[in-house]
Parts: sequence; structure tokens; C-alpha cells
Amino acid sequence: MTALLLHHGIVHSPTDPYATALIVEAGTVAWLGGDDTAAAFLRDGMAEQDLDGAILTPLFVDPLASSASGACHRGIGLVTVLRGWDGDRTLRTGVPGADHEATDTPGAAVVVEYRPHRLADAQQADRPSAGVWIAADAIPSTELDQAVIAAVEAGEQVYLVPSDLADSSAVQAAQTASLAALRAAEKACGIPAIGRTRPRLAVGAPLTAQEEHFLAGLSASVTALVDAGAGTTAPVGGLLAAAVPVCLSLAADGNPWGAVRAALHHPDPQQGVSARSAFTAATRTGLRALSDTPAAHVDLPARLSVSAPATFGVWEADAVTVQAPDGRVAAWSTDTRAGTPLLPSLDAGEDLPRLRSVWVHGREA
Repeated sequence: MTALLLHHGIVHSPTDPYATALIVEAGTVAWLGGDDTAAAFLRDGMAEQDLDGAILTPLFVDPLASSASGACHRGIGLVTVLRGWDGDRTLRTGVPGADHEATDTPGAAVVVEYRPHRLADAQQADRPSAGVWIAADAIPSTELDQAVIAAVEAGEQVYLVPSDLADSSAVQAAQTASLAALRAAEKACGIPAIGRTRPRLAVGAPLTAQEEHFLAGLSASVTALVDAGAGTTAPVGGLLAAAVPVCLSLAADGNPWGAVRAALHHPDPQQGVSARSAFTAATRTGLRALSDTPAAHVDLPARLSVSAPATFGVWEADAVTVQAPDGRVAAWSTDTRAGTPLLPSLDAGEDLPRLRSVWVHGREA
């Protein structure tokens, strides 16, 4: 594979926050740095591509979906598919609903599956899965408690979700039932046993500080539900402050940067987070939240760095910056001299970044 130099852009990398160029060779990132230094690495036969100011970032991770179809063309590198959800995000128990069309094409998004709690087809139980998902509002509380306890005792990760994301009452009911089931599992199995499985749950409504710390104690992770139009009411800032890993759900067929903007401009000023934290929640955290099973082992880089797979998205943005939810307060300096990696500006009313291309292992998808 011919080495390729991409230059005159912005490379979002914590290892070199000022990088504007990147060399791809043999499917990996061979080097990244400034344009002035890149000239020294040019050699005969090396291809060049002018990024013309575009920004390179790791691919997004969709933590909650019914299908992976078309995900790569939206800048999504991994899709967590709940086998048995249909396209309307409603429950179809026992139906193998994952759409694998996308995985049959080169450079398509990676799919990690969770199997449904109830399986009508016994053959589906033999398909590799990262864990088991349960629509927490769709079954009796006693059955839910028993299912969560059984998963913990089997050392299996459980993913607790609502039966219908479009129904706010279902979201609230599932959230309440999920917390109750985890408390039942804590009583039956103990915190260490639950912590080893690192349960996941979807949250679309506020939590108390006590509930946030309860989830942190269980080593649970949260998928904050984001509505494409209304944003999110999940307490993103409070959960992160309590050391609970947070993933951001990505609107089906939407621009994934919308979820980042929703967390940045939270309707509750106390729950807003920086663009960097929100971007991490939409990318790297979705990888870390996966179980430790072989079915969840994926070759997708969490960040752009030397020797990592050359897998990334190229985005056009009107402006780049270091952005905090409140310009007066940030977890790290918003001064560019501090070396914080740049991201697209996501102010309300601005156009979201536009995907120019996706690269997977050094090849344009």
C-alpha cells in the first residue's frame, strides 16, 4: 500500500494537539505532526492529499441501535445493535432484527450485538453476543429482577433499555425499573459481582445524586438518550462528575455531531459538559462500555495516534475551537496555548460539521 500524506488540515489527537498533517502507511498512522515537519517525511512515491482545512477525528460509536445500515456514511465506525429492535425502536421479542447489509461492504461499520432476553428461536442463542439486553419496562418487575440476577451470576453484561425511545413514559418507566432491578441484583449478588459485569442502562430523565453514585459504585455505564430535536434531559454532567461512564445515543439517520452539541448545550446549565467531554462520550466511551467477551473485541481506534489503525472521519467545519458549556468555567483551559485538541464549533444555530470522507485501515471507504 502506497504511503499517503494528508496535510493542511486539523488532526484531533491528544498526543499532538497542534497536528495538521498525518501519514498513513500499511493501514496505520505512521506519523502525525505539523505541516512544516511533514515536508521532511516526503519521499519518492508517497501520495499527497490536501485536506484544505478539514478536521480528522476518530469515528463515532453508536451505543444503541437496531441496524448498522448506512452508519459508515455518517461517520460512525461501530454500532451496538440490539438484536430484536425494529426500525421504529419498538420491541419485537425474539426477532433477529440486526441488519448486516452494512457489514458486507468493505470499510463498513463494525457491529457488536446484544441478544434479547427472550429468544423465540433457540438457534439465535448460539450467535456470538456481547451480552443480553432487556426492555426494562416491558416485563414484570419480578421477571426483570430475576433476569438481571441471572446475567450477573453468569458473568454476562446486561443492557437495560426502554421498549420505545419515542415514548417518554416508556423511557421513564424503564429507567425506574432498571434502577430497581440493579438494587435487587446488588442485594442478591453483591457489588463486586455486578461490577465485574459492568452493566449498562439507558437514561433519558434526571437522576438523583444518590442514584448517580449508586451507578458509579456498580461500575455501570449509562447511555444518555438524545433526541434529535429536543436534545437530552439525562444528567450528563452529574453522571460524569460521579465517575459514571456516559455514552451518547446517536439519532438514527442523523448527524452524530448533533448529540455532541446536545450535551454541550444541555437545557439544564448544571448538566452541560465541554465539547471535548461530549465528543469522548460519543466516541471512545462507547468502546470502553462494551463487555470483555470475544464478541465485543473490535479493531477500532479510540484516538488518533502513531501506530493506531488509520481509521478516521474527515469533516468540514465552519470553525474550530476549544468549547465549554459556560465560557467562564471549564474542566481544562480553553486557551489554545494549553494544548487542548481542537473540535468543530458547535454553537446553537451553526451548521453541524459535514462528512467529507471515511478512512478505514488506511483506505477511503
